[in-house]
Amino acid sequence: MATQRNNSAKGAPAPATKGDGATRQVLQVVSKRDGFRRAGRAWSGTTTVALDELTQEQVEQLSTEPMLVTLLLEVPADQGAELPSAGGASAATEN
Repeated sequence: MATQRNNSAKGAPAPATKGDGATRQVLQVVSKRDGFRRAGRAWSGTTTVALDELTQEQVEQLSTEPMLVTLLLEVPADQGAELPSAGGASAATEN
């Protein structure tokens, strides 16, 4: 499966509010090495994080990091509730 780098997360609009037809923006992050750390988190495999859980600075760090492949996606707002908080990535402070 081919992955694609997408830097369109920069300056992304705020997620839509929940409701019929509403969507929520998420950032899919694929780590080229399990346990790779960036933006204050450890990344392994493929992780999906709600965009509103990241600061603009974190989004920029993730989308410009060569060891990570990022893809900005829109999912139905009601599906966003199924995303685990922090997408399974460690929320520990980066050293």
